Amino acid sequence: MLGALALTALPVGAAPFDGNRSHFADPGFGTVWTRTDSESVRGGRSWYWGPEPWFDYAEFYREGENSLRTVQYFDKARMELNNPADRSSNAGVTNGLLVKELVSGRVQLANNPYDYDQREPADVPVAGNPRSANDSSPGYGAFAGVATIENGYRDLQRLGETVSTTLDRSGNLGLNPALALPETKIVQYNSVTGHNIPQVLWDFMNLRGKIDTGRVESGPVVDWLFAMGLPITDAYWTRAQVGGETKDVLVQLFERRVLTYVPTNPAGYKVEMGNVGQHYFQWRYPHLGTPWAAPEASLPLVYASDIDTGGKYWELYMATYNGGGHRISQNAQETVAFSWRRSWDPGQVRLLVDSRRSNAQFRQIYEFDPPAFYDGDYAWNAGVRRLSYSDGTQPPPNGPWPGYLPNGTANDYNASYSPDGTKIVFVSDRMGGGGQELFIMNPSANSPTQLTGEGCVNETPTWSPDGRRIYWASNCDGDFDIYRADIAYNNDTTWGVDAHLVNTVNLTNNQSDDRYARVSPDGKTIAFSGNREGNWNVYTINTENGGGERTLTISLANDDAPTWSPDGVWLAFASDRDGDYEIYTMRFDSSNVAQITNNAAQDRWPLWAQ
Repeated sequence: MLGALALTALPVGAAPFDGNRSHFADPGFGTVWTRTDSESVRGGRSWYWGPEPWFDYAEFYREGENSLRTVQYFDKARMELNNPADRSSNAGVTNGLLVKELVSGRVQLANNPYDYDQREPADVPVAGNPRSANDSSPGYGAFAGVATIENGYRDLQRLGETVSTTLDRSGNLGLNPALALPETKIVQYNSVTGHNIPQVLWDFMNLRGKIDTGRVESGPVVDWLFAMGLPITDAYWTRAQVGGETKDVLVQLFERRVLTYVPTNPAGYKVEMGNVGQHYFQWRYPHLGTPWAAPEASLPLVYASDIDTGGKYWELYMATYNGGGHRISQNAQETVAFSWRRSWDPGQVRLLVDSRRSNAQFRQIYEFDPPAFYDGDYAWNAGVRRLSYSDGTQPPPNGPWPGYLPNGTANDYNASYSPDGTKIVFVSDRMGGGGQELFIMNPSANSPTQLTGEGCVNETPTWSPDGRRIYWASNCDGDFDIYRADIAYNNDTTWGVDAHLVNTVNLTNNQSDDRYARVSPDGKTIAFSGNREGNWNVYTINTENGGGERTLTISLANDDAPTWSPDGVWLAFASDRDGDYEIYTMRFDSSNVAQITNNAAQDRWPLWAQ
């Protein structure tokens, strides 16, 4: 009952790029956040989680459903939901051991502490500005030599002493007696991990004040063991650039949080939770930018056209909204776009394309960086990265190359980036026998994993916003229908992905062809093309069960390949209603149809956001 009361005014259900990333992905997350950080109770004290969430996803964790758990990031931490059916404690919400991972470089994959993916420890500054404006502050990895993380390290008990020990960016320890302030007197020693806690931090951990449990009352602001975990270091003084000033900052690392003490800060903000959620996100997803600070990500509308090749092959163009487009690709063979790797950092956006540029017989997967898709792949600073080598081309020696097949003669295409940018689902005929199957891969690892194997044609995969499902078109039942399946993972590390599909559902089970499925940014609707009346029109259905079908275009022409705008309000599609294929846009309610290209060539396969 308390959870329901606490959430009556809170929007629930989020997706990373749907424009509502500040919504709670689960009601339990809202319940936990409301207790300490709602405006009704926070007053003049610092945030415990942050003003709002800004990224949610389904991350790999063995104990989760299909080895996935729902997580949501805040400035100060990450909330997790391992088992939605168990709401017995803290609304079922756990609080990630992010600091342990940042210090050790071990991304925890399961409850077993020795089941992890080893990466480089984080050099993200523990306190102060980002690294680019905070050169001297120690990163998390600098604390590895004084941290207790499955290594037996323990500090001596120092009850009654004050803290004057310093730690620099290299992890070197020093002494500065001038910093031995009375409030840093050691008052607690945790015998489990062997670390000392000073008075000023202990007082914050046990602070009493207003809380919201469905009604505003007074009590312990947090259960510090739930919120912070055990201490994994002693407290150390560091030097950090904070805004435009260099300050002495006392920091102590706990399993889940970092506490910082800045004596010169105003009352109520002298002790604060460090921005561990931001720091961890930067380390785990460096390609996604800073969603807590960046505006909604925008993307251009691109499409394929044969306007400059005399109808011989497709090249890639960016819509200019004046009847034409700016040419992106320029080579002797076709290039067609299929998906974006989205990011809140414009410099980290990537465009995935199918291209025959290296071998006219076989389509392969390439990735364009911003100079390539804004200025053209022929620009001096354009970055074009080849991701698959299944056509028999020998890859460069500095792999790994996930799509490599020795002496192969296969096509790889329709490559779709996961919303978190860590995986790609694509189509390949590498298994032979006429089948076009779905595969999944880590774009920086080896050996893709096959997801389908029926020997039929599978095409145009697209992801749900939370990364739990894929949708695609297949003719395994005789005609093309739209399918949905959950992805169940066996493993997901920097070395590769091992997964399979479960709970496969045919969403458009009829006697006509349905193709070109694309999921809306909020994950609720699929736009696709169907030839129910003997020609192709644009339709939508809901993602859950294929119900709620709507017909968005009704004409004697062919309207196909719909794609969503970043905000989910508009759709772009291709149509031959003027005699040849052009690119059009319309609102999701089928109003405001506008012609974007106007020429005598064929303009096909638009790509907007997804």
